[in-house]
Amino acid sequence: MSRPTLARIAEASGLSLSTVSRVLRDRPEVSADARRAVSIALRSLGVEPPPATNPGTSSGARLIAVVSNALVGPDVDPYGTLALALNRRIFALGEIAVTAAAGDGLDPAAAFASRGVAGAIVLGGADAGGESQRLAAAGMPVVRISNAPHSGLPQFVLDASSGIETAVRHLAHMGHRRIGFAVVQNSAAESRANVFRQAVAQTLHVQASRAEAPVEVTREGQLAGAHAAEVLLAQGITAAISSSPAITLGFLEATARARLHMPEDLSLLTVGDLPDADVLDPPMSQVTYDWTQLAESAVSELRRIIDQRDAGHAPSAPAHYRVVPDLVLRASVRPVTKR
Repeated sequence: MSRPTLARIAEASGLSLSTVSRVLRDRPEVSADARRAVSIALRSLGVEPPPATNPGTSSGARLIAVVSNALVGPDVDPYGTLALALNRRIFALGEIAVTAAAGDGLDPAAAFASRGVAGAIVLGGADAGGESQRLAAAGMPVVRISNAPHSGLPQFVLDASSGIETAVRHLAHMGHRRIGFAVVQNSAAESRANVFRQAVAQTLHVQASRAEAPVEVTREGQLAGAHAAEVLLAQGITAAISSSPAITLGFLEATARARLHMPEDLSLLTVGDLPDADVLDPPMSQVTYDWTQLAESAVSELRRIIDQRDAGHAPSAPAHYRVVPDLVLRASVRPVTKR
């Protein structure tokens, strides 16, 4: 039997969702009558109540979940740096971070709500996007961080479009006129390809046809990224923009196999996160985000929502924040040279 949701416990106990949540999180301000009512309700629903004190938490500390997509094979987590920054921020504030992978058998009601998790920050779309909706439906405060805007939940939207435009402008400033773009096949691939072509057209004053602004849409993983790089290199590009860590690593592999040198023969800019970008050979230029600042803002927003709920206040309209990336220059880009 799956564990009951907060809504079912509240209905059985005659208490509000916020009171049930405070009881399950063993908050000190909860009355003995409320604890007893939740205990009786849980037993009536076939669940043994948790002990009054959670040995895994310190007094007053709350459990905050960080949920991301399960990785496919050897792929690189595009939110890995952000997840680490979130964990550090949560612990720095005296809370306790727990992590989970969406699409890996996670049941939000059983895994989080009944264990006293106060709220969740969900990273990315796909399975994680669906998980955010299920967690919210279970009565849990949720903040989303992803590349595409979604309605219904508080969200920080990573503005990948402005990142692509910044990358095109910088490569054009370096004198590159044959710029390729590699993107992972997902729901955002077509819009990102269109943003790239429009940026090429506006910056280089060309038609930006498929021949003048080549785009390669590829599957996830480094091997697929290497194949996409080979296809673009065969079209005579002097610079490329990668939209994922795996594609960037694929470019490094493909250029090595072709006996090309980066950045002498090919300049490469990656948009988004790339773990250890500064220690790659060459160190990778990026259009990326201030992950530490984003983590601070996201955790602050979630804690505000949790406190608002615990105080019995009606939830406010979900806030949406647009996060614009910055250009970080290293050694993978140089002015154009002929191959």
